[in-house]
Amino acid sequence: MIEQIPRQVFVASLARTQRITTPLGTFSIHHLAPELFTGFEILPAGGYMATPEKALFDTVYLRAAAGGRLSLPEVELPATFRREKLAEWRDLVARPRLRTLVARGLAEALAAAEQGGEDEAPLLRPR
Repeated sequence: MIEQIPRQVFVASLARTQRITTPLGTFSIHHLAPELFTGFEILPAGGYMATPEKALFDTVYLRAAAGGRLSLPEVELPATFRREKLAEWRDLVARPRLRTLVARGLAEALAAAEQGGEDEAPLLRPR
């Protein structure tokens, strides 16, 4: 969904938040509430990979929870992208304020993707 090569790999987990550096790269592990730990596929070679919908949701959710600002300049959604899945996960966010920030961030992310990611539009702004 993005063309840039990331400096680190982001991992959603039930484990505590931490950063692990290995010879293969840096892995930034982020804790998710158990009810949000869904939306992944089992890879044939082993391991798990978030669906495109869940990867976008987790990116917006984690940034909103941290109170940060998010910019996704080159997001391209696949033709099979299921927007309704975003609403399902959004509705699982327990805290109303965080749910509002996530909803706003997702709407802005989708709008930026529809514009072709031409502008480096900020997706979340802390208030």
